[in-house]
This record gives sequence, C-alpha cells and structure tokens, in this order.
Amino acid sequence: MRALFLSALLGASVSFASFAVQANEVSSPSAQRWQGHGVVQSFSAQSVMLRHDAIPELKWPAMTMPFTLSAGAVLNGAKPGDEVTFTLERAGDGFQIVSLTPQR
Repeated sequence: MRALFLSALLGASVSFASFAVQANEVSSPSAQRWQGHGVVQSFSAQSVMLRHDAIPELKWPAMTMPFTLSAGAVLNGAKPGDEVTFTLERAGDGFQIVSLTPQR
C-alpha cells in the first residue's frame, strides 16, 4: 500500500513539473523586450559584444558588454564596427539579443 501511495505521489509531481514547463513556454512569446543603440565590437559563436548607449528603462548606463544571441536572433548582416539598433529580452538571470539592425 505504501509503495502504491509513493508511486502515485511521484507520478503526480512529474505531471505537475511538466505542466509548469508548458506554462512557461506558453508565456515566453509575450516576453518583455527593450530597444538599444550601440556599436558591435565582436561576435563569437553564440554571443555579441556591444558598446551600447544608456538604456534608461533598465537603469543601465552606457557600457560595453557581451550578450547571448537568442536561438532565432536576426542579425541583418551586422558585422563588427557597425552602428546598430538592437532588441533584447530577459533570458534567465540575464538578457539576450533578439535582433540587430545596422544603421547604414
């Protein structure tokens, strides 16, 4: 009887965990996004180093920092040295670039 109860409890917790993951996936398309302006310093396989202007909505001063590129990031042919506008969104404890648009 105890084994049956523990098995049912384990099954319920796995189902709840699966539901929680699905709920997060549903809410991610409506993620809050911010716009910025800066200059591309460099690219690596999954990130971009940007020297960006202040982003008042995030209370960030102008600075140079790396950003992870989202899986479907649209780079629009941006390359190091390009002045760009960019869109970023929260990703875990940090932020990720969703798109870069060169100002040509």
